[in-house]
Amino acid sequence: MGRPKVAVVGVGLIGGSLGMAWRRADAAEVIGVFRREESIAESLAVGAIDRGTTNLAEAAQEADVLVLCTPVRQIVPLGLQAAQYMKPGAIITDVGSTKSDICRQFWTELPDGVTFIGGHPMAGSELTGVAAADPYLFENAVYCLTPPAGMTAEAPPWRLALQLVEATGARSLQLTPEMHDLIVAAVSHVPHLTAAALVNTVAAQDAGEGCVLQLAAGGFRDTTRIAGGSETVWRDICMTNQTAILQVLRLLQSELRRFEQAIAAADENGLESLLAQAREARAAIPAKKRGLISAVHELTVMIVDAPGSIHRVTGLLAEAGLNILDIEIMRVREGEGGTLRLALAGEEAVAQALRILEAADYTCRRR
Repeated sequence: MGRPKVAVVGVGLIGGSLGMAWRRADAAEVIGVFRREESIAESLAVGAIDRGTTNLAEAAQEADVLVLCTPVRQIVPLGLQAAQYMKPGAIITDVGSTKSDICRQFWTELPDGVTFIGGHPMAGSELTGVAAADPYLFENAVYCLTPPAGMTAEAPPWRLALQLVEATGARSLQLTPEMHDLIVAAVSHVPHLTAAALVNTVAAQDAGEGCVLQLAAGGFRDTTRIAGGSETVWRDICMTNQTAILQVLRLLQSELRRFEQAIAAADENGLESLLAQAREARAAIPAKKRGLISAVHELTVMIVDAPGSIHRVTGLLAEAGLNILDIEIMRVREGEGGTLRLALAGEEAVAQALRILEAADYTCRRR
């Protein structure tokens, strides 16, 4: 389908990584749309875009595809603003982590001739900004697409959307907006709220003495790591996925009551059964697949596609006495390179590994 012009609105971690991936695959010409002129130079420097502008209307007029990579509550207003300038046959998509409200509004309010296909790449990082962008971020990740009802597999907008997803190295998954939102509520949104509630519970128990939180290190810190996310971002996610989140929260409350009742009744067999059920279910989670919540004490390292690349990285860390607990080739592009994920024993080990690898001219980041 040629090399479409893609306008990326919001060139941060996700938007910048998409731009890098499409440019490396020669799949699209990437125009970055920015709020501030001074942000353009950084995105050009890291190779996230071909050119940049602060004029949304100008970019929309040129674009075959407009990709909205902004916070979820900005997606619809910016998309509808841009749509009035877009040519017939153009596509709007997004990377928002909720879909039902966004899809409903676009599908009822877009002008004729412009198609909206919802999108959500299931990949990310705790880092933000285009400086953290990674062209291999989406390699082997799931990229959810929510097309309008009745769109056929041969429809040009659908074929172009798939072409762009495939160019990132991701695997497309077609879902309804409602199913998407229920899934992410269960595996991402409610876990975040649970971690936040647990931290608040322990903080309240501390009663200003500080001793409880001082002891709440190790496993507790790891378990609640995701509670450190931006409250503004998570407020907007929750407000745009209320139905699914409330459904999963009620299920969680019901499950907690089962534990409460077993403990209150001193029902050792019942408690053991609940714990065994959880252990067995967790064991069924694929260990080698990437999810929405990453593990802790990790870093990523970009490597070239050449014999001995992995050995050199692990050798440098071994020489320093650092033990690698887990290693994964997260994403790789034949002939270019890819990204390794390394899990180490703690934050100090990660910091030491970063110093060693950066001194050896590797591009690496803490996860």
